[in-house]
Amino acid sequence: MSYKLDYFDVRGRAQGLRYLCADHDITLEENQVVFADWPKIKPTTVFGQLPQLHDGNFIVAQSNAIIRHVARKHGLYGKNEHDKTKIDMLNDQQEDVRLTYLKLIYQEYEKEKDNYIKTIPEKLATLEKFLGNNNGGKGFFVGEHVSFADYNMFDLLDNLLTLAPHSLDTLPHLKAFHDRFGKREKIAKFRSTENFKKMPINGNGKQ
Repeated sequence: MSYKLDYFDVRGRAQGLRYLCADHDITLEENQVVFADWPKIKPTTVFGQLPQLHDGNFIVAQSNAIIRHVARKHGLYGKNEHDKTKIDMLNDQQEDVRLTYLKLIYQEYEKEKDNYIKTIPEKLATLEKFLGNNNGGKGFFVGEHVSFADYNMFDLLDNLLTLAPHSLDTLPHLKAFHDRFGKREKIAKFRSTENFKKMPINGNGKQ
């Protein structure tokens, strides 16, 4: 099974999906949209934004809907209803933190960067606790198996560590999760490619 992703040449809102597909040998063809072409492409999208995913003739918009769609089809959305709800809870919480990060990157970088870095441990405290409550924080965030939310969490933590390399030092469960998840064979291979290394995290070059 294969999919096609329409998105800009940035990690941005699609990186969790890219990790998920790489880790499970799911073919993800990328149609990289050039910013100069975006005004003419925008009206053809579902909600006037990217990313969007083509699953055959079916088009999925919204990054979290996209990764959930793929996760459901490939068994990466929990093993029972309680797990699925916990995964949704986790993904919503990481989204809350991600939005604060994006506000910094695109609106307040020069003015608020230092203050934001100081607040990262506080912003992640509930996620540290959430992970610790599942198998002592030694595995995934929910249950015994990887889910789509783990990929989004890894990407969020990776972005924050790029912004502030010591931001997880007081959060041992999250720090260990990021370390071991990045060592998953196919994730590590994906991150070692030149395409990954040269791709900016955000559209404005700030990180």
